[in-house]
Amino acid sequence: MRYFKSKTKCIYCIFYILKMNFMHFIPHGFDLNLLLVFDALYRHKSVSKAAEAIYLSPSAFSHALNRLRSVFDDPLFVRMGGEMVATKRAENIAPVVSESLKHLSFHLFKQHEFDPSMSDDELIIATTDYTSFCVLPSLMKKLKSSAPNIKLKVIFQSMETSIQNMILGKIDLIVGYSEQDEMKSSLIDVSPCFKDKYVVVVSKGLYSEMTLTNYIEADHIKISAWNEHDGIIDESLKAQGVYRKISLELPNMLIAPYMMQSTNLMITLPSRAVDVFKDIHELDTFALPIMVPEYSVNVYSLEQSKLKAPQAWLKSKILSIF
Repeated sequence: MRYFKSKTKCIYCIFYILKMNFMHFIPHGFDLNLLLVFDALYRHKSVSKAAEAIYLSPSAFSHALNRLRSVFDDPLFVRMGGEMVATKRAENIAPVVSESLKHLSFHLFKQHEFDPSMSDDELIIATTDYTSFCVLPSLMKKLKSSAPNIKLKVIFQSMETSIQNMILGKIDLIVGYSEQDEMKSSLIDVSPCFKDKYVVVVSKGLYSEMTLTNYIEADHIKISAWNEHDGIIDESLKAQGVYRKISLELPNMLIAPYMMQSTNLMITLPSRAVDVFKDIHELDTFALPIMVPEYSVNVYSLEQSKLKAPQAWLKSKILSIF
């Protein structure tokens, strides 16, 4: 009996929730595990075989059957010619019971095999606009040929929120930057994609060189992609006892080149992003006049043993780009 209870624990919990939601339909105190007993006997037409199928002793099974008969006020199954034959009442409810158990089993417990070429799953990635620039064009090209029906949903939120939502299963992967070794959770796997360096970007013709004095006296645009207050640039300046003037703080960098065309604002960005902008806007770039760690773009995921098949597949596709 202990094994039976263990095996049906999850189904019992689901049935308990259903019972709470539909209390006016299901009699109070009805043990929904009894539906497993009903289904087993209907299929096997033998108490001993049905009991064995759901890991109950024959006596425990008979006791459960008596409880079913009492609830439904019907014999449900009558022994005839060596078989337990269903009554009319049992025949009427059998399809409903069987279909309900199959539905729960399929949607809650079945491990679906993942075939990317046939899948129409939606996979959610948390990222920044910079990493979207670097990853999405090549990734979508790969998916078009290998997984044409898969949908990607890209969201922007803080790194802390993204990590929490990934642990909770609300998003599948995070593709983002790391300026320092801040990710130390044993629950999270960090897989490097590439490294980049920061450069200073200004409207064309404003500066002939970029000195530290020029840098700290300018008006700056700051990108706070993960909604952090101080990034590595400001931390590095602070370590040298100097500060820059932030005139505009943005959640992403897409509007920055347009702001710079009508102002003397300066921005510090990873060089790959600037390569994209320079094809569209007239900009000058200079080496950053302070030493800062390289900009690292990573894929953040649950540890490998916890990854679902679609997540592991998508992670491998992203890493293969680099």
